[in-house]
Amino acid sequence: MLSESGGALEVLLIQRTERHDDPWSGQIGLPGGKVKGLDGSTVSALEREVSEEVGVKLQEEGVRLGPLSLGHPMRQTEMRVQPWVYGLRRKPLVRVGSEVADAFWVSFRDLKPNLSTSEVSVRGRTWKVESFVLNGRVVWGFTYRVLTELLQIPGVIL
Repeated sequence: MLSESGGALEVLLIQRTERHDDPWSGQIGLPGGKVKGLDGSTVSALEREVSEEVGVKLQEEGVRLGPLSLGHPMRQTEMRVQPWVYGLRRKPLVRVGSEVADAFWVSFRDLKPNLSTSEVSVRGRTWKVESFVLNGRVVWGFTYRVLTELLQIPGVIL
């Protein structure tokens, strides 16, 4: 979800709630989630998940701009994620749901200066990864790849 603020383009990121049954527990990501039986499409799943996670009704408050590259979190080829980009007509009121500990807006201008290499631990393993470090929060993996793809689009950094 992209919104304009003070002449800069921003993206909404979330910090997932800490849960023992969630492999991405506590990590920074983008709103969204799994396709369920009644969703019918990745777009329907995204719109439902965004509403549940941050209280934003994309069908009412946003314009679907298009898909980004199909990806595989943690490089697991059996798991496919289709990111979609939505432009928001105005910055919405964000209300976090139970799966989200926090939600915050980040300007694309602030990403490149915060490019880093970080050590992250998941399921007892530690990796050195490319990342953005934003106020002590490490953005890495699939979310990092999505943001990096967005940064390649002309005009994203205004």
